[in-house]
Amino acid sequence: MANFYESKPMQWVKKAGEKVVGNKGIQAISSGMMMVMGVILLGAVFQLLAVILQTIGIIDQSSGIYSALMVPYKVSMGFISLYVAFTIAYSYAKSLKMQALMAGLNSILIFLIAAAPIKTVDLAGEAGGTFTGMDTMALDAKGMFVAIIVALTSVQLTHFFEKHHLVIKMPDAVPEFLQDTFRSLIPLVVNAIIWTVLGYGCVALTQTALPVLITGLLGMPLAALTSVPGIIIIVIIASLLWTMGVHGTVAVYAAIAAPLMQYYATNYANHEAGQALVFMPIALFGIINCCGGTGNTLALCVMGLFSKSEQLKAVSKAAIVPGLFNINEPVIFGYPIMYNPIMCIPFILNPVITMIICYFGYMIGFFKPAYISITATLPVGFAQYLTTLSWTNIFIPVIAFAVAFACYWPFFKVYEKELVAKEAQAKEEK
Repeated sequence: MANFYESKPMQWVKKAGEKVVGNKGIQAISSGMMMVMGVILLGAVFQLLAVILQTIGIIDQSSGIYSALMVPYKVSMGFISLYVAFTIAYSYAKSLKMQALMAGLNSILIFLIAAAPIKTVDLAGEAGGTFTGMDTMALDAKGMFVAIIVALTSVQLTHFFEKHHLVIKMPDAVPEFLQDTFRSLIPLVVNAIIWTVLGYGCVALTQTALPVLITGLLGMPLAALTSVPGIIIIVIIASLLWTMGVHGTVAVYAAIAAPLMQYYATNYANHEAGQALVFMPIALFGIINCCGGTGNTLALCVMGLFSKSEQLKAVSKAAIVPGLFNINEPVIFGYPIMYNPIMCIPFILNPVITMIICYFGYMIGFFKPAYISITATLPVGFAQYLTTLSWTNIFIPVIAFAVAFACYWPFFKVYEKELVAKEAQAKEEK
Protein backbone atom coordinates (compact mmCIF):
# COMPACT_ATOMS: atom_id res chain seq x y z
CA MET A 1 0.00 0.00 0.00
CA ALA A 2 2.89 2.35 0.80
CA ASN A 3 4.33 1.70 -2.67
CA PHE A 4 0.94 2.47 -4.18
CA TYR A 5 0.80 5.80 -2.36
CA GLU A 6 4.21 6.75 -3.78
CA SER A 7 3.50 5.51 -7.31
CA LYS A 8 3.59 7.96 -10.20
CA PRO A 9 -0.17 7.89 -10.90
CA MET A 10 -1.02 8.66 -7.27
CA GLN A 11 1.67 11.34 -7.12
CA TRP A 12 0.14 12.89 -10.23
CA VAL A 13 -3.29 12.80 -8.59
CA LYS A 14 -1.80 14.35 -5.46
CA LYS A 15 -0.12 17.17 -7.39
CA ALA A 16 -3.28 17.82 -9.39
CA GLY A 17 -5.23 17.93 -6.16
CA GLU A 18 -2.76 20.37 -4.60
CA LYS A 19 -3.04 22.69 -7.61
CA VAL A 20 -6.82 22.58 -7.53
CA VAL A 21 -7.00 23.03 -3.76
CA GLY A 22 -4.52 25.92 -4.00
CA ASN A 23 -6.81 27.90 -6.29
CA LYS A 24 -8.70 30.58 -4.33
CA GLY A 25 -11.88 30.00 -6.29
CA ILE A 26 -11.83 26.27 -5.57
CA GLN A 27 -10.98 26.96 -1.94
CA ALA A 28 -13.98 29.26 -1.75
CA ILE A 29 -16.26 26.57 -3.21
CA SER A 30 -14.93 24.00 -0.74
CA SER A 31 -15.23 26.36 2.23
CA GLY A 32 -18.65 27.54 1.16
CA MET A 33 -19.93 23.98 0.85
CA MET A 34 -18.64 23.14 4.33
CA MET A 35 -20.32 26.24 5.77
CA VAL A 36 -23.76 24.93 4.77
CA MET A 37 -23.19 21.59 6.54
CA GLY A 38 -25.42 22.64 9.44
CA VAL A 39 -28.26 23.49 7.06
CA ILE A 40 -27.88 20.15 5.27
CA LEU A 41 -27.80 18.15 8.51
CA LEU A 42 -30.90 19.95 9.80
CA GLY A 43 -32.82 18.90 6.69
CA ALA A 44 -31.42 15.38 6.81
CA VAL A 45 -32.48 14.84 10.44
CA PHE A 46 -36.09 15.84 9.85
CA GLN A 47 -36.27 13.95 6.56
CA LEU A 48 -34.97 10.83 8.32
CA LEU A 49 -37.56 11.18 11.06
CA ALA A 50 -40.38 11.56 8.53
CA VAL A 51 -39.16 8.59 6.47
CA ILE A 52 -38.78 6.34 9.54
CA LEU A 53 -42.28 7.11 10.79
CA GLN A 54 -43.65 6.53 7.29
CA THR A 55 -41.72 3.27 6.86
CA ILE A 56 -43.05 1.74 10.09
CA GLY A 57 -46.59 2.83 9.23
CA ILE A 58 -47.22 5.47 11.90
CA ILE A 59 -47.82 8.23 9.34
CA ASP A 60 -48.16 8.54 5.58
CA GLN A 61 -47.28 11.27 3.10
CA SER A 62 -50.79 12.73 3.25
CA SER A 63 -50.73 13.30 7.02
CA GLY A 64 -50.18 16.69 8.63
CA ILE A 65 -47.37 15.32 10.80
CA TYR A 66 -45.43 14.20 7.73
CA SER A 67 -45.90 17.61 6.11
CA ALA A 68 -44.77 19.39 9.29
CA LEU A 69 -41.67 17.21 9.63
CA MET A 70 -40.72 17.91 6.01
CA VAL A 71 -40.82 21.70 6.47
CA PRO A 72 -37.22 21.96 7.81
CA TYR A 73 -36.07 19.74 4.95
CA LYS A 74 -37.84 21.86 2.35
CA VAL A 75 -36.48 25.17 3.69
CA SER A 76 -32.96 23.74 3.97
CA MET A 77 -32.44 21.54 0.90
CA GLY A 78 -35.20 23.37 -0.99
CA PHE A 79 -33.13 26.58 -0.84
CA ILE A 80 -29.65 25.08 -0.63
CA SER A 81 -28.39 26.91 -3.73
CA LEU A 82 -29.38 30.23 -2.16
CA TYR A 83 -27.27 29.47 0.93
CA VAL A 84 -24.39 28.30 -1.25
CA ALA A 85 -24.48 31.54 -3.25
CA PHE A 86 -23.88 33.42 0.01
CA THR A 87 -21.25 31.19 1.61
CA ILE A 88 -19.07 30.79 -1.51
CA ALA A 89 -19.13 34.53 -2.23
CA TYR A 90 -18.37 35.22 1.44
CA SER A 91 -15.40 32.83 1.44
CA TYR A 92 -14.06 34.06 -1.90
CA ALA A 93 -14.29 37.74 -0.93
CA LYS A 94 -12.59 37.01 2.38
CA SER A 95 -9.66 35.32 0.60
CA LEU A 96 -9.32 38.40 -1.64
CA LYS A 97 -9.41 40.67 1.45
CA MET A 98 -12.69 42.26 0.40
CA GLN A 99 -15.80 43.10 2.42
CA ALA A 100 -17.05 39.52 2.74
CA LEU A 101 -20.49 40.08 4.24
CA MET A 102 -21.47 42.59 1.57
CA ALA A 103 -20.19 40.23 -1.15
CA GLY A 104 -22.33 37.40 0.23
CA LEU A 105 -25.48 39.51 0.40
CA ASN A 106 -24.93 40.84 -3.11
CA SER A 107 -24.42 37.29 -4.39
CA ILE A 108 -27.80 36.24 -2.95
CA LEU A 109 -29.48 39.18 -4.65
CA ILE A 110 -27.87 38.44 -8.03
CA PHE A 111 -28.59 34.71 -7.78
CA LEU A 112 -32.27 35.39 -7.12
CA ILE A 113 -32.35 37.63 -10.19
CA ALA A 114 -30.78 34.86 -12.30
CA ALA A 115 -32.52 31.79 -10.88
CA ALA A 116 -35.88 32.90 -9.45
CA PRO A 117 -37.65 35.13 -11.98
CA ILE A 118 -40.84 36.95 -11.04
CA LYS A 119 -43.84 35.44 -12.83
CA THR A 120 -47.50 36.38 -13.16
CA VAL A 121 -50.05 33.59 -13.55
CA ASP A 122 -53.80 33.58 -14.09
CA LEU A 123 -55.86 32.22 -11.22
CA ALA A 124 -58.52 29.63 -11.89
CA GLY A 125 -62.00 29.69 -10.44
CA GLU A 126 -64.84 32.17 -10.36
CA ALA A 127 -62.79 34.92 -8.72
CA GLY A 128 -60.20 34.82 -11.49
CA GLY A 129 -57.52 37.49 -11.39
CA THR A 130 -53.75 37.06 -11.41
CA PHE A 131 -51.01 36.22 -8.96
CA THR A 132 -47.44 37.52 -9.14
CA GLY A 133 -44.69 35.68 -7.31
CA MET A 134 -41.17 34.34 -7.39
CA ASP A 135 -40.49 31.01 -9.10
CA THR A 136 -38.43 29.10 -6.50
CA MET A 137 -38.19 25.72 -8.24
CA ALA A 138 -34.49 26.26 -9.13
CA LEU A 139 -33.34 27.30 -5.65
CA ASP A 140 -32.68 23.71 -4.57
CA ALA A 141 -29.76 21.61 -5.81
CA LYS A 142 -30.79 22.19 -9.44
CA GLY A 143 -29.55 25.77 -9.17
CA MET A 144 -26.25 25.01 -7.45
CA PHE A 145 -24.12 25.25 -10.59
CA VAL A 146 -25.50 28.71 -11.36
CA ALA A 147 -25.10 29.68 -7.68
CA ILE A 148 -21.40 28.79 -7.84
CA ILE A 149 -20.90 30.77 -11.06
CA VAL A 150 -22.79 33.77 -9.70
CA ALA A 151 -20.83 33.77 -6.44
CA LEU A 152 -17.42 33.61 -8.12
CA THR A 153 -18.13 36.03 -10.98
CA SER A 154 -19.89 38.63 -8.83
CA VAL A 155 -16.99 38.75 -6.37
CA GLN A 156 -14.42 38.79 -9.16
CA LEU A 157 -16.19 41.64 -10.96
CA THR A 158 -16.44 43.63 -7.72
CA HIS A 159 -12.75 42.97 -7.09
CA PHE A 160 -11.94 44.27 -10.59
CA PHE A 161 -13.91 47.48 -10.00
CA GLU A 162 -12.26 48.05 -6.62
CA LYS A 163 -8.79 47.33 -7.96
CA HIS A 164 -9.25 49.93 -10.73
CA HIS A 165 -10.95 52.42 -8.36
CA LEU A 166 -14.25 52.29 -10.26
CA VAL A 167 -16.26 52.65 -7.08
CA ILE A 168 -18.04 55.38 -5.13
CA LYS A 169 -15.83 56.70 -2.36
CA MET A 170 -17.37 58.37 0.65
CA PRO A 171 -15.66 60.73 3.14
CA ASP A 172 -14.01 59.14 6.16
CA ALA A 173 -16.63 60.75 8.41
CA VAL A 174 -19.30 58.49 6.91
CA PRO A 175 -19.88 55.29 8.98
CA GLU A 176 -17.99 52.28 7.69
CA PHE A 177 -21.08 50.23 6.84
CA LEU A 178 -22.33 53.04 4.60
CA GLN A 179 -18.93 53.30 2.94
CA ASP A 180 -19.05 49.57 2.19
CA THR A 181 -22.57 49.89 0.79
CA PHE A 182 -21.71 52.71 -1.61
CA ARG A 183 -18.39 51.10 -2.56
CA SER A 184 -20.19 47.99 -3.76
CA LEU A 185 -23.03 49.87 -5.49
CA ILE A 186 -21.57 50.25 -9.00
CA PRO A 187 -20.32 46.62 -9.24
CA LEU A 188 -23.67 45.45 -7.88
CA VAL A 189 -25.58 47.39 -10.55
CA VAL A 190 -23.34 45.99 -13.31
CA ASN A 191 -23.72 42.44 -11.95
CA ALA A 192 -27.48 42.88 -11.70
CA ILE A 193 -27.75 44.10 -15.29
CA ILE A 194 -25.68 41.18 -16.62
CA TRP A 195 -27.62 38.50 -14.76
CA THR A 196 -31.00 40.15 -15.37
CA VAL A 197 -30.32 39.97 -19.09
CA LEU A 198 -29.20 36.33 -18.80
CA GLY A 199 -31.95 35.24 -16.41
CA TYR A 200 -34.95 37.01 -17.89
CA GLY A 201 -33.64 36.62 -21.43
CA CYS A 202 -33.63 32.87 -20.82
CA VAL A 203 -37.22 32.96 -19.49
CA ALA A 204 -38.40 35.15 -22.41
CA LEU A 205 -36.85 32.88 -25.04
CA THR A 206 -37.42 29.45 -23.51
CA GLN A 207 -40.10 29.95 -20.78
CA THR A 208 -37.60 28.25 -18.44
CA ALA A 209 -35.43 29.50 -15.58
CA LEU A 210 -31.71 29.64 -16.35
CA PRO A 211 -30.62 26.83 -13.94
CA VAL A 212 -33.40 24.54 -15.20
CA LEU A 213 -32.41 25.24 -18.81
CA ILE A 214 -28.75 24.43 -18.10
CA THR A 215 -29.75 21.19 -16.36
CA GLY A 216 -32.02 20.26 -19.27
CA LEU A 217 -29.37 21.02 -21.89
CA LEU A 218 -26.91 18.82 -20.04
CA GLY A 219 -29.43 15.96 -20.05
CA MET A 220 -30.66 16.19 -23.66
CA PRO A 221 -27.68 14.50 -25.38
CA LEU A 222 -28.14 11.51 -23.07
CA ALA A 223 -31.70 10.64 -24.14
CA ALA A 224 -30.62 8.04 -26.72
CA LEU A 225 -28.33 6.17 -24.34
CA THR A 226 -30.66 3.39 -23.17
CA SER A 227 -28.42 0.34 -23.76
CA VAL A 228 -26.25 -1.13 -21.00
CA PRO A 229 -23.15 0.79 -22.19
CA GLY A 230 -25.39 3.85 -22.58
CA ILE A 231 -26.68 3.66 -19.01
CA ILE A 232 -23.10 3.28 -17.78
CA ILE A 233 -22.18 6.46 -19.70
CA ILE A 234 -25.17 8.25 -18.18
CA VAL A 235 -24.06 7.21 -14.69
CA ILE A 236 -20.51 8.39 -15.35
CA ILE A 237 -21.79 11.76 -16.56
CA ALA A 238 -24.19 12.10 -13.61
CA SER A 239 -21.39 11.34 -11.14
CA LEU A 240 -19.00 13.68 -12.92
CA LEU A 241 -21.55 16.49 -12.83
CA TRP A 242 -21.99 15.98 -9.07
CA THR A 243 -18.25 16.48 -8.58
CA MET A 244 -18.51 19.78 -10.49
CA GLY A 245 -21.34 21.22 -8.44
CA VAL A 246 -24.21 20.19 -10.72
CA HIS A 247 -27.03 17.98 -9.41
CA GLY A 248 -26.09 15.11 -11.75
CA THR A 249 -29.13 12.96 -11.03
CA VAL A 250 -31.49 15.79 -11.95
CA ALA A 251 -29.41 16.65 -15.02
CA VAL A 252 -29.77 13.17 -16.50
CA TYR A 253 -33.35 12.62 -15.36
CA ALA A 254 -34.68 13.90 -18.68
CA ALA A 255 -32.80 11.04 -20.33
CA ILE A 256 -33.97 8.30 -17.96
CA ALA A 257 -37.53 9.36 -17.08
CA ALA A 258 -39.29 7.85 -20.10
CA PRO A 259 -37.45 4.48 -20.17
CA LEU A 260 -37.77 4.24 -16.38
CA MET A 261 -41.55 4.66 -16.50
CA GLN A 262 -41.73 2.20 -19.39
CA TYR A 263 -39.68 -0.31 -17.37
CA TYR A 264 -42.07 -0.21 -14.39
CA ALA A 265 -45.21 -0.14 -16.54
CA THR A 266 -44.12 -3.10 -18.69
CA ASN A 267 -43.17 -5.29 -15.75
CA TYR A 268 -46.27 -4.38 -13.75
CA ALA A 269 -48.43 -5.42 -16.71
CA ASN A 270 -46.44 -8.65 -17.04
CA HIS A 271 -46.82 -9.35 -13.32
CA GLU A 272 -50.58 -8.80 -13.47
CA ALA A 273 -50.81 -11.10 -16.51
CA GLY A 274 -48.70 -13.80 -14.87
CA GLN A 275 -45.94 -13.37 -17.44
CA ALA A 276 -42.18 -13.21 -16.89
CA LEU A 277 -40.66 -9.89 -15.83
CA VAL A 278 -38.20 -8.42 -18.32
CA PHE A 279 -34.84 -6.79 -17.66
CA MET A 280 -34.20 -3.36 -19.17
CA PRO A 281 -30.85 -1.56 -18.95
CA ILE A 282 -32.48 1.36 -17.13
CA ALA A 283 -32.72 -0.96 -14.10
CA LEU A 284 -28.99 -0.46 -13.59
CA PHE A 285 -29.28 3.31 -13.05
CA GLY A 286 -30.48 2.97 -9.46
CA ILE A 287 -27.15 1.37 -8.53
CA ILE A 288 -25.54 4.81 -8.63
CA ASN A 289 -27.04 5.60 -5.22
CA CYS A 290 -28.15 2.26 -3.73
CA CYS A 291 -25.74 2.26 -0.77
CA GLY A 292 -25.46 5.62 0.94
CA GLY A 293 -26.55 7.98 -1.82
CA THR A 294 -24.94 8.97 -5.11
CA GLY A 295 -21.48 7.45 -5.37
CA ASN A 296 -22.43 4.77 -2.78
CA THR A 297 -20.67 6.70 -0.03
CA LEU A 298 -21.81 4.60 2.95
CA ALA A 299 -18.52 2.67 2.76
CA LEU A 300 -16.68 5.98 2.84
CA CYS A 301 -18.57 6.98 6.00
CA VAL A 302 -17.63 3.71 7.68
CA MET A 303 -13.91 4.00 6.97
CA GLY A 304 -14.04 7.67 7.98
CA LEU A 305 -15.25 6.70 11.48
CA PHE A 306 -11.80 5.19 12.10
CA SER A 307 -9.82 7.90 10.32
CA LYS A 308 -6.78 9.60 11.83
CA SER A 309 -8.04 12.89 10.36
CA GLU A 310 -10.23 14.90 12.69
CA GLN A 311 -12.12 16.39 9.74
CA LEU A 312 -12.92 13.03 8.14
CA LYS A 313 -13.92 11.48 11.44
CA ALA A 314 -16.21 14.38 12.36
CA VAL A 315 -17.91 14.41 8.95
CA SER A 316 -18.34 10.63 9.01
CA LYS A 317 -19.97 10.71 12.44
CA ALA A 318 -22.45 13.26 11.18
CA ALA A 319 -23.03 11.46 7.87
CA ILE A 320 -23.29 7.80 8.87
CA VAL A 321 -26.97 7.82 9.92
CA PRO A 322 -28.18 9.88 6.92
CA GLY A 323 -26.03 7.56 4.77
CA LEU A 324 -28.03 4.58 6.00
CA PHE A 325 -31.04 6.30 4.43
CA ASN A 326 -29.20 7.07 1.17
CA ILE A 327 -28.76 10.75 2.04
CA ASN A 328 -25.17 11.78 1.40
CA GLU A 329 -25.03 15.58 1.09
CA PRO A 330 -22.95 15.71 4.31
CA VAL A 331 -20.30 13.57 2.59
CA ILE A 332 -20.46 15.40 -0.75
CA PHE A 333 -19.98 18.78 0.91
CA GLY A 334 -18.14 17.78 4.08
CA TYR A 335 -15.25 15.60 2.97
CA PRO A 336 -15.65 17.21 0.39
CA ILE A 337 -16.01 15.10 -2.75
CA MET A 338 -17.13 18.04 -4.87
CA TYR A 339 -14.10 19.68 -6.58
CA ASN A 340 -11.78 17.17 -4.89
CA PRO A 341 -9.78 15.35 -7.64
CA ILE A 342 -8.58 12.62 -5.28
CA MET A 343 -12.02 11.55 -4.07
CA CYS A 344 -13.76 12.21 -7.41
CA ILE A 345 -12.06 9.22 -9.04
CA PRO A 346 -13.52 6.46 -6.81
CA PHE A 347 -16.79 8.38 -6.56
CA ILE A 348 -17.24 7.97 -10.33
CA LEU A 349 -15.59 4.55 -10.63
CA ASN A 350 -17.32 2.41 -8.00
CA PRO A 351 -20.93 2.65 -9.31
CA VAL A 352 -19.74 1.60 -12.78
CA ILE A 353 -18.00 -1.53 -11.45
CA THR A 354 -21.05 -2.39 -9.33
CA MET A 355 -23.35 -1.95 -12.34
CA ILE A 356 -21.28 -4.38 -14.42
CA ILE A 357 -21.32 -7.00 -11.64
CA CYS A 358 -25.07 -6.60 -11.08
CA TYR A 359 -25.75 -6.78 -14.81
CA PHE A 360 -24.43 -10.34 -14.82
CA GLY A 361 -26.56 -10.98 -11.72
CA TYR A 362 -29.64 -10.00 -13.72
CA MET A 363 -28.51 -12.09 -16.69
CA ILE A 364 -28.23 -15.30 -14.67
CA GLY A 365 -31.56 -14.63 -12.97
CA PHE A 366 -30.24 -14.01 -9.45
CA PHE A 367 -31.54 -10.44 -9.38
CA LYS A 368 -35.16 -9.81 -10.34
CA PRO A 369 -36.47 -6.88 -12.43
CA ALA A 370 -38.61 -4.33 -10.56
CA TYR A 371 -42.31 -3.85 -11.18
CA ILE A 372 -43.33 -1.64 -8.23
CA SER A 373 -42.47 2.06 -8.52
CA ILE A 374 -41.37 3.58 -5.21
CA THR A 375 -39.99 7.13 -5.24
CA ALA A 376 -39.69 7.72 -1.48
CA THR A 377 -36.31 7.90 0.25
CA LEU A 378 -35.83 4.56 2.03
CA PRO A 379 -33.10 2.91 4.13
CA VAL A 380 -30.36 0.97 2.33
CA GLY A 381 -31.77 -2.25 0.86
CA PHE A 382 -35.44 -1.41 1.38
CA ALA A 383 -36.05 -0.05 -2.13
CA GLN A 384 -34.34 -3.04 -3.75
CA TYR A 385 -36.68 -5.38 -1.88
CA LEU A 386 -39.92 -3.40 -2.01
CA THR A 387 -39.76 -2.70 -5.76
CA THR A 388 -39.30 -6.41 -6.52
CA LEU A 389 -40.44 -8.29 -3.38
CA SER A 390 -37.38 -10.46 -4.00
CA TRP A 391 -34.95 -11.08 -1.12
CA THR A 392 -32.06 -11.65 -3.55
CA ASN A 393 -32.12 -7.98 -4.63
CA ILE A 394 -31.07 -6.98 -1.13
CA PHE A 395 -27.59 -8.13 -2.17
CA ILE A 396 -27.32 -5.26 -4.67
CA PRO A 397 -26.37 -2.70 -1.97
CA VAL A 398 -24.20 -5.37 -0.31
CA ILE A 399 -22.17 -5.71 -3.52
CA ALA A 400 -22.15 -1.92 -3.87
CA PHE A 401 -20.73 -1.54 -0.35
CA ALA A 402 -17.93 -4.03 -0.99
CA VAL A 403 -17.00 -2.53 -4.35
CA ALA A 404 -17.17 1.02 -3.02
CA PHE A 405 -15.00 0.14 -0.03
CA ALA A 406 -12.34 -1.37 -2.31
CA CYS A 407 -12.45 1.63 -4.67
CA TYR A 408 -12.46 4.36 -2.02
CA TRP A 409 -9.84 2.84 0.29
CA PRO A 410 -6.55 3.72 -1.51
CA PHE A 411 -7.75 7.22 -2.44
CA PHE A 412 -9.13 7.72 1.05
CA LYS A 413 -5.75 6.89 2.56
CA VAL A 414 -3.97 9.35 0.27
CA TYR A 415 -6.45 12.10 1.13
CA GLU A 416 -6.35 11.21 4.82
CA LYS A 417 -2.55 11.47 4.81
CA GLU A 418 -2.76 14.99 3.37
CA LEU A 419 -5.38 16.11 5.91
CA VAL A 420 -3.51 14.63 8.86
CA ALA A 421 -0.39 16.54 7.81
CA LYS A 422 -2.35 19.79 7.45
CA GLU A 423 -4.10 19.30 10.79
CA ALA A 424 -0.78 18.62 12.51
CA GLN A 425 0.75 21.75 10.94
CA ALA A 426 -2.26 23.82 12.03
CA LYS A 427 -1.87 22.58 15.61
CA GLU A 428 1.84 23.43 15.61
CA GLU A 429 1.15 26.94 14.31
CA LYS A 430 -1.57 27.41 16.91
